[in-house]
Amino acid sequence: MLKLKDELIQKLLKENEEFNQLYYEHMSLEQDLEALYSLKYFPPEVEIKIKEIKKRKLKCKDRMEQIAAELG
Repeated sequence: MLKLKDELIQKLLKENEEFNQLYYEHMSLEQDLEALYSLKYFPPEVEIKIKEIKKRKLKCKDRMEQIAAELG
């Protein structure tokens, strides 16, 4: 997931509300992806949903890393 040290992640989860929200949104999106990947067949709308989720996850990850760079 993130290329941050566990100590820094734990610190930011406690001290930064935006990071906290992004972290849990990222985790939720990961679970959504896993559920979609468990399907045996991907209709076109599921493929579109997977792409949307991946984009949202990446935005969360990028912002979390930006916060960590600024505050960590």
